Amino acid sequence: MERIAIYGKGGIGKSVIATHLSAEFARRGLSVLHVGCDPKADSSCRLTGTAQVKTVLGAMGMNPEEISAPQIVTPARNGISCIEAGGPEPGSGCGGRGVARAVELIGELDLMNEREFDVALFDVLGDVVCGGFAAPMRQGFGEKVFIVVSEEAMALFAANNIARAIINYSYNGIVLAGLVANVRSANEADRERLHRFAARLGTKVVAVIERSELISAAERQLMTVIDTAPESDVAKIFSGLAEFTLGFEVAEVANPTPMTEDEFFEFMRE
Repeated sequence: MERIAIYGKGGIGKSVIATHLSAEFARRGLSVLHVGCDPKADSSCRLTGTAQVKTVLGAMGMNPEEISAPQIVTPARNGISCIEAGGPEPGSGCGGRGVARAVELIGELDLMNEREFDVALFDVLGDVVCGGFAAPMRQGFGEKVFIVVSEEAMALFAANNIARAIINYSYNGIVLAGLVANVRSANEADRERLHRFAARLGTKVVAVIERSELISAAERQLMTVIDTAPESDVAKIFSGLAEFTLGFEVAEVANPTPMTEDEFFEFMRE
């Protein structure tokens, strides 16, 4: 079973990457479990076509003692199964708790097995300062971790923090599979800095995705470009990323080499 986690700074485009990868895996005939680890519960909407999806915290609110898979799994297009952690009302609780409980339930319900799914993909909020959002790595469920970055300094700062978390959970077989660049501009200097940053972390940029009207148009329909424009150049980028993900062996990947905060800011000044 392929176990994949998409991390990155909030608002960086993790859900775009995650949902397009899930859609591409499903297009290839693989059975996919897509897990949204965000209190907004909005990761699955491009796959289900609706914002009204079941959540783990919602199921817990009704009957916390007897939760079954049908209570938390929402069927999506092309046979994808979606789980959303959900979250409390704003200002009334901890979003990380929903993520941690969702991951625990996936284990308790034995969903992480090859009989059920070929691929499990986790779309995870934030830079794992909160232990709840680190749950997919802590449980060993997000084996191949991709970090979504942009040319912005705080996106790289978050990526460096995530790399530090990967070191902490490497005993679970967690590896940094690479960086996915979601860029706003064609500035070559910015892109060169991304490649230098990747090299400093001991990894590489495995895909570069430019802002695309095709992606925006698909989002307005609650779909992905895998559905709406499967022959487009941007769809081919996601196809290449899926091919890369399926093709490399975890045992061949060395631990990342994240920077201290002082080293990071010195890197950004160079």
